[in-house]
Amino acid sequence: MVAILIMAALLQQGPKRLDVDETKIQPSLVVPAGTAIPVSLTSRVSTKTAHDGDGVYGKTIFPITVDNKIVVPEGSFVRGKVVEVKKPGRVKGKGELTLNFQTLVLPSGITIPIYSSLGGVGTGERKGEATVQGDGSKGKDAETIGKTAASGGLIGVIANRGKGAVVGGAGGAAVGTAAVLLSRGQDLVLEPGTTIEIVLDRPIEP
Repeated sequence: MVAILIMAALLQQGPKRLDVDETKIQPSLVVPAGTAIPVSLTSRVSTKTAHDGDGVYGKTIFPITVDNKIVVPEGSFVRGKVVEVKKPGRVKGKGELTLNFQTLVLPSGITIPIYSSLGGVGTGERKGEATVQGDGSKGKDAETIGKTAASGGLIGVIANRGKGAVVGGAGGAAVGTAAVLLSRGQDLVLEPGTTIEIVLDRPIEP
């Protein structure tokens, strides 16, 4: 009977109110859109071997701070994928890799989805918002044609004692041009350690 009376008294009092000092609640730290995050690649990516959908991996090389507090520590993992691969052409065109970084993993294990674009790259040059473009092969093509033409001219001189230099050179140039047409340009290769800067398109809250 006593227990019933105690229970009834407690029920009449209702739930206790928890007083919280709102001044002691720490506001959440948000990394704003537009923040640049330097990343060092830990995987090798090349237009020669890469396929759409292949993974791309890296680590942050500088801590990201908000209000003098580290929110993205150095060494945080960044994961992405190859969205498109464009191999260098035979006559013209440069190799291209379009990359999309999608996930940030903090050392604590917290995984954060990210939306980002490409800010800069240590190899090649940026094209658009997410593409890395390799170097062209025009200089090497000219060198190939020039060397072959010179060889052809020398053979013409030896064979005809000076009279065949022009003809031999022209023939060598034709062979050099054919060699260029049959070979592709330079592949774009992003080695481990290549620095890529990604820029947040949306804010994140670690």
